[in-house]
Amino acid sequence: MKLLLDEMHAPSIADALTKDSLDVVAVASVADLRGVPDADLLAHAASSGRALVTENIVDFAPLANQWATEDRPHAGLIFTNPKRFNRATLAYPGNLMAALRSFHDDPPVDGQSWIWWLQQVDH
Repeated sequence: MKLLLDEMHAPSIADALTKDSLDVVAVASVADLRGVPDADLLAHAASSGRALVTENIVDFAPLANQWATEDRPHAGLIFTNPKRFNRATLAYPGNLMAALRSFHDDPPVDGQSWIWWLQQVDH
């Protein structure tokens, strides 16, 4: 499974997961993707076969619903809760990396156009 990390998530997460043989790209590391409108970002993720990892449910949930009514598939949305994966804590980004590794190793979803709320991994 290929992933695209939205801008709120640190590029170091993509770097670390890539070293673990996961295929992860951070929006913040790609000049052409930084600051693009959410609809364009979802379109890019879909065309590149990447599930988008974001905490921006306010914008992406309605986009996903719109795409569903248009019968327009995407590669998946993984929503992260900012309270669970709080960027201001010492647990971040390790807790997000662990959860994404677990999701990647044993995906609870398959196919296309799915939406998943990422959970923290119990240690």
